[in-house]
Amino acid sequence: MLTQFYPPIVGGQERHVRDLAHALAARGHEVEVATIATNGDDGTSLDDAVPIHRIRTTAQRIPRLYTDPDRPHALPLPDPELRAGIGRVLGERRFDVAHAHDWIVNSLLVPARRTHTPVLLTQHDYSHVCATKRMMRGDLVCTGPELVACIRCAAAKHGPVVGPGVALANFAGRRARRIAVTNFVPVSETVASRTELVGANHYEVIPNFVPDHILVDPASLDDVDRTGAPMLFVGDLTMDKGVGVLFDAYRLLTKPPPLLLVGRVLPETPADRPTGSELLGPTHPDQVLALMRGASIVVVPSIVLDACPTVVLEAMAAGRPVVASASGGITDLVDDGATGTLVPPGNPSALARALDSIIADPTMALAMGRKGRERVSAYTASAIAGRVEGLYRQVVSGANGVSGAN
Repeated sequence: MLTQFYPPIVGGQERHVRDLAHALAARGHEVEVATIATNGDDGTSLDDAVPIHRIRTTAQRIPRLYTDPDRPHALPLPDPELRAGIGRVLGERRFDVAHAHDWIVNSLLVPARRTHTPVLLTQHDYSHVCATKRMMRGDLVCTGPELVACIRCAAAKHGPVVGPGVALANFAGRRARRIAVTNFVPVSETVASRTELVGANHYEVIPNFVPDHILVDPASLDDVDRTGAPMLFVGDLTMDKGVGVLFDAYRLLTKPPPLLLVGRVLPETPADRPTGSELLGPTHPDQVLALMRGASIVVVPSIVLDACPTVVLEAMAAGRPVVASASGGITDLVDDGATGTLVPPGNPSALARALDSIIADPTMALAMGRKGRERVSAYTASAIAGRVEGLYRQVVSGANGVSGAN
């Protein structure tokens, strides 16, 4: 398995890869992970029984390439040292499949071809066709990749020198990936359609998941009154994630409970914070789960087309109602009116009305939490790992080409 980041780096994809690797290992598979080395931690170590190969990249040696040197992400083109390191790992033993999770796949393709290793690519975002990964043009949802528009978007995000290079490299890499990747694995139907996989014969939608052990006991939800308990937001505190909309909506609430926000504070995080809100910063996943279990509502107000936000699944696992934007893969997860409420993205008034409605009706909130707890059983590690395992068997047997299966 290959991913640009792996714990202790904190993030949804990092947790997904770790949890999937351990779930497959628990089912009797031999799993190894290759990732980018950070802070001089290159080499091989063990995460329980899973070997982790941390590889230095050539890109890390380029001064000022990364705005955050602690997160040296994979680039949309092969990296010489990363490709060589992956080649060494693949050359040391025979692997049945190589399962990549982001642009690290670009450094995998040549070593995989040389070792005749089938390649799977899980798409946690839109990076297959979008150089900024967000599928947005400014504040609007992108209608589709166009080279000139992509160059402009990339330049706005990455700068006038790096941005066009990223866009052009990703444009060229898309063709190589289409040819060399055995099966694409988008995490939602939205990702499949937006990355132009619909109609292709080599993709299967497999969503994100949560570990089985974090699901609360349904009996613990009986008649629990969370009146006055805080609302919770989890994610990067960016405009894309709807933090600005959430702040505006919170100011409209009549009697709001406290609003807790967990995640990285970035330059674009609004400085004008409403009274009653509190920024907790990056928080350990176990503490995030504890905060969810004590929350009245979990809010996911994304403006960007969130691919398949794990925070929604974690909220349902905690038995909490979800108020979220009706966009991206969120609509696959939230059953509007049953496990939570969906609102138009970017609409503070609609968001405030939805929050007020649940705050004012603890009985409805409790019912939504229970329904969410029931629904999330289809999104556990045991359920999803079995689907991944089945796809591996198809690929190894040569029976790839599962088009659009859910």
